[in-house]
Amino acid sequence: MATYSLASDLFMKILHILRAPIGGLFRHVRDLALEQIKNGHDVGFITAIPPDNDYVKNLFAEIEPQLSLGINSINIGRLPSYNDYKNVKHIANIVKNNDIDILHGHGAKGGAYARLIKEQLNTISVKAFYTLHGGTLHYNPNSPIGFLFLKLEKYLLKHTDGVIFESKTSFNTFEQKIAPLNLPYKIIHNGLKDEEFFTTQLVDNPSDFLYIGELRMLKGVDLLINAFARLVSDTKQKLKLNIIGYGPDEDLFKQLVAKAGIYDHVTFMPPMPAAQAFELARVQVMPSRAEGLPYMILETIAAKMPLIASNVGGIPEIYGDNTDLLFNNEDENTLYSYMKATLSGDSVHLSKVDELQAYVKTNFNVELMAKQITGFYYE
Repeated sequence: MATYSLASDLFMKILHILRAPIGGLFRHVRDLALEQIKNGHDVGFITAIPPDNDYVKNLFAEIEPQLSLGINSINIGRLPSYNDYKNVKHIANIVKNNDIDILHGHGAKGGAYARLIKEQLNTISVKAFYTLHGGTLHYNPNSPIGFLFLKLEKYLLKHTDGVIFESKTSFNTFEQKIAPLNLPYKIIHNGLKDEEFFTTQLVDNPSDFLYIGELRMLKGVDLLINAFARLVSDTKQKLKLNIIGYGPDEDLFKQLVAKAGIYDHVTFMPPMPAAQAFELARVQVMPSRAEGLPYMILETIAAKMPLIASNVGGIPEIYGDNTDLLFNNEDENTLYSYMKATLSGDSVHLSKVDELQAYVKTNFNVELMAKQITGFYYE
């Protein structure tokens, strides 16, 4: 593949492409863009139409005035459709009309768009980069949709100038499920700002447990509900769980709560700033079935909040020498035991918060993250 190097002192026009403007992926893109703007680059976003949610609207309102190339919100579905063909043509025109230098696709759909646009433009003057954020790596290659997505990933490599992995685990999984990489790549961890490191001050009468994130089966919310229902039944205590977020399986999870007879113990809440959510409960639980390198894990540890999480994706890389705190994927019994131990106060998850916070502060920095990613564009 022909290479095209940018001068290292050149201010670039960068277009970030992503599907869902929610969660850790959107947080990553916002943080990266703000650092790039700070360093003199022109930046814009292509996203799906945002949900009708005050929290997301506020996020858009905060960043849009700083994006010299603006935000273009279009109809982008999770699964492939004819609409994707129209979207690629539309974005390609934006790229040509604005003399974009860098296309950076995030997640499965954003990554596909960036590379398909590069193919359509057929030029080396526009470079296409791809950060997976888990994405297609979560699919089973033996399933029809997984087979299709992973074959598409392999095909798109020929139109890729560089791949960025947020964890070593993602890189290893990519080579195992898709293909050994013979093009430039970097493993660059997500990072936090200095002001995100603090000690959470709880509200009066906080809940016992908290989940923050997308409401999808992939995130293991059903495992949390099941383990919590057992705790309520076994302890006979008036335990409380807050579930914060939204997603395609929200109604299913509400049905699970009702079926378990614990509706009085569980409160579903819309998305809100993480620091505000942390104040509502003593312990955060993240029982994901699959992850990249999740921001919510980093943010929770940075806020010195006790956390019970599953051993999936890049999460062990965040824990350093404390991976024994993690429970195996789908192990509902261990999740139950860990949650129960926090109720009595005799829990390693409570005693390790200082050590974990110090490790994350040393190793996960947003300025370093942005510097490494933007520097990769120049290579």
